[in-house]
Amino acid sequence: MPGRPERRRRQRAAVSAGGAASTSALIRPRELLIAAVTGGVLVAALAFFLILSGGGGTPFSATTPDEQAIEALARESIEVLPRGEWPSLYDSFTPEFQQRCSRTEFEAAGEAGAREQGEKLPLLHFVRLEAVTIQGETATATIVGEITGESEYKVRAAFQKLEGTWKLAPAASLGGCAAFDRVTQT
Repeated sequence: MPGRPERRRRQRAAVSAGGAASTSALIRPRELLIAAVTGGVLVAALAFFLILSGGGGTPFSATTPDEQAIEALARESIEVLPRGEWPSLYDSFTPEFQQRCSRTEFEAAGEAGAREQGEKLPLLHFVRLEAVTIQGETATATIVGEITGESEYKVRAAFQKLEGTWKLAPAASLGGCAAFDRVTQT
């Protein structure tokens, strides 16, 4: 039987050659610590991403005819501006809104909005709806739009069903030709 020094030499040789001696651990404490830190960093990065992206919840999906009509109005309310067709949106508003904002004033407000966007106007588009609440003949929702490649923005919108058709209604806190309440720009 070899002596103690010879057994240690053989044990070290087996470990360095990729073998495992009966007394050596498969994962060393240092490797375990590195794996734990790496895993922690990955979990933290994932949590950070989910927070920034809105939590990864299920987006609103229109399933009923009322929800589909509201989503179509919301989409149209954003997409008419870059197409230069904002005057056509006037008929999609409630009579209450039309009483406080004439067609001429509405068209002028659309032109001003288009000028304000400038070169960014063609980049404007509808992204999604959030926080949709329908109560009988009225509804509210948050419309999320985007300037492609730059930022998203959110506006609160109101809707009213008149004679079986959903219309855009002015937000309660606004007057004149203002119809949507700006929530954020991210």
